[in-house]
Amino acid sequence: MDLSQVIDWSREAIRLSLQLGGPLLGVALVVGLVIGIGQTLTQLHEPVVGMVPRLVAVMLAFLLILPWLLGRWVSFETTLIESIPGML
Repeated sequence: MDLSQVIDWSREAIRLSLQLGGPLLGVALVVGLVIGIGQTLTQLHEPVVGMVPRLVAVMLAFLLILPWLLGRWVSFETTLIESIPGML
């Protein structure tokens, strides 16, 4: 295995982690902003009020995109495992 293969697989792993985590982080960001604006307008600054809706939204988003997440992950792992004999 040469250095270029290591760099390529590392780059692909980082790209995959961003693809898998990005949608969930985006949902958490949007819900957090909406809740933060609502808390500012109502002057209700309770940390639990912001945490519970964010947690529920991320869990719902996770359940909705779970088949896509697993498909991407399994595809990456299959390609990685299939390439092992060529690296030896």
